[in-house]
Amino acid sequence: METITRRAAMGAVLLAGGAALAGCQTSKSTASSTGDMSSDDLEFVTNAFNIIEFDRQECTIASTQAQLPQVKALAADFLKEANDFDAQLRPIAAAAGIKPPTILRTDLRVRAARLRLGQGLDFDRSFIDDQIVSHQDALNMQQSMMNTPGGNAQLRELSTKGNVILSKNLQRLRDVQKQLIMMPS
Repeated sequence: METITRRAAMGAVLLAGGAALAGCQTSKSTASSTGDMSSDDLEFVTNAFNIIEFDRQECTIASTQAQLPQVKALAADFLKEANDFDAQLRPIAAAAGIKPPTILRTDLRVRAARLRLGQGLDFDRSFIDDQIVSHQDALNMQQSMMNTPGGNAQLRELSTKGNVILSKNLQRLRDVQKQLIMMPS
C-alpha cells in the first residue's frame, strides 16, 4: 500500500512540475550573454547555476528529512558552500554580460522531487547517492572547462576553487555512503 501511495505522490509531483514548466515560458534553464563570451563559458555558468540551485533544493529538503546527524551536517555544509559559490559567481557572470539560468534543468527538478518522497535511512541513502552523482558531474564539467584553452580568466579561477571544494565533498560523501551501506534498512 505504501508503494502505491508513494508512486501516486511521485506522479502528482511530476505532473505538477510539468504544469509549472508549461507556465514558465519566459524562464530559461541555460545562460545567455549580452557580451562576447565563449560557448564554454556560457556552458560553465549554466552548469554551475544548475548545480548550485540543485544543491540548495536537495540540502533544504535534507535539513528536515534526513535521519542521520552526519547527513544533516553534510547538507548544511553543502548549502552554505552553494550559497558562497553563488555569491562569487554572480558578479563574475554579470561583469561578463552573462545572464544565468532562471529555472533548474528538468532532470534536476525531477531528481529533487523524487528525493522529497524518501523517508528515514532510504532518504539518507538517496540523498548521499544523488549528491555523489551531482558532485562527480560538477567535477567532470569543471575539468572539461580547464582542458579547454582560453575562456574567462575569472571563471577559470573560480572553477579551480570549486574543484577543491567538490573533491573534498565527494570524499566526505563516499565516507558517509560506506557507513550507510553497513546499516540495516
